[in-house]
Amino acid sequence: MSDLSPILSLPLLQASQAQKHITHNEALMQLDLLVQLTVADRTRTAPPIGPVEGQRHIVAAAPTGDWAGQAGKIAVLQDTLWHFVTPLLGWRAWLADEAVEASYDGANWNVVSPTIPAVLSVDEIGISATSDATNRLALSSAASLFNHAGAGHQIKVNKAAVADTSSLLFQNAFSGRAEMGIMGSDNFALKVSPDGSSYATALSVTAASAEVELLKPVLLSGQASAPVSPANGLIWHDSTRGQLMARIGGTNRIIDQQADLPCLVPPATEWAMTTMGSGGAATVLTGAANRMDIFPYVPSADLVVDAVGVNCTTAVAASQCKVVIYASLPNGQPDLRLIETATMDLATTGNKNTAVSITLYRGRTYWFGVRHSSTAGLSSWALGATPDLNGGTTMVTTSRKILRRTVTFGTAAPANWSFVSSEIFAAVAPAIWLRMA
Repeated sequence: MSDLSPILSLPLLQASQAQKHITHNEALMQLDLLVQLTVADRTRTAPPIGPVEGQRHIVAAAPTGDWAGQAGKIAVLQDTLWHFVTPLLGWRAWLADEAVEASYDGANWNVVSPTIPAVLSVDEIGISATSDATNRLALSSAASLFNHAGAGHQIKVNKAAVADTSSLLFQNAFSGRAEMGIMGSDNFALKVSPDGSSYATALSVTAASAEVELLKPVLLSGQASAPVSPANGLIWHDSTRGQLMARIGGTNRIIDQQADLPCLVPPATEWAMTTMGSGGAATVLTGAANRMDIFPYVPSADLVVDAVGVNCTTAVAASQCKVVIYASLPNGQPDLRLIETATMDLATTGNKNTAVSITLYRGRTYWFGVRHSSTAGLSSWALGATPDLNGGTTMVTTSRKILRRTVTFGTAAPANWSFVSSEIFAAVAPAIWLRMA
């Protein structure tokens, strides 16, 4: 039979052994060392100064002096001498200086992590903070990370009934300053407070329609110049111009205070004129084969049009005409063709019209014109009724009113006008009327 126990190597009493108390006491000393094992530390490489009887340590790597060659072992002071015990796999020891438990894996002592069940259900949790019955989850931290487990991540704040609150509250010294969420209804709102007790709603989004309501004035900080490549719909304050601006239809426009007058939108079936200036009695413009004359028009209100018309003053046998409408580029020049009408017969005098379907929007520039197959005469607006065109290849003393181009009448009008400054012409603009749908 062995002289030592198989696990803790405790000395065993032998048959007919003299002074058995010595062996027994040695075994008790071993148990005194190993049972409920607590060590002072695991970082020392040499014995401490002035150790006391029974003091224990886990010897750190590369030890020196009396501990040389004993790394990883348990050192205990007995009878003023250091004794060393080799730990076995799975031994545990309480590290007094770290206030944690460590286990031996056969090579190193490692801190034991507390076992947490896969599904944890508790009444309260405080993470570096104290939870309570109201704040059952309390966290004190410089930041919090909610990462995705898959494609995305949602933070859900649920409420019991429509009249209740589901929100995020932002505080200063535990006093509310801003709140966002669904509070007292299902409409989303943003509220602010100067004192944590009185709140003012700055923004509300209706749940049913997604309409956004701004309940307070909106301050647009001044910009010395327009934003670079602004998107359509962007609004800003130009501090250099001292005006509010908006990007509309690819153009930076001034937002003015023009009133909508009742007379700007005629009732259905009535005819609107395409004049913009001071008006005056209509004159006559004689046509020419294959000629196109176009001029700019800016509606003062949204106009829904179902027909366009001209007035023939001088009939010519087999003579015909068409009306064309072009959109405009950001610089005001004619752009893409919107409409080319069916032919209208100018073999007799009088009003001529043809059906179209187009909505002309207030403040947008459109280019209207007439195409001629022959020399019939049409009513035209007085020079003061249409705007003067900028530019031209020479300096002249007469008004520039139209763009004139020759295009074979039997072919389609240009799909894209492609402005040429030499086409600016001094003739009056052909009179075109718009019937309201």
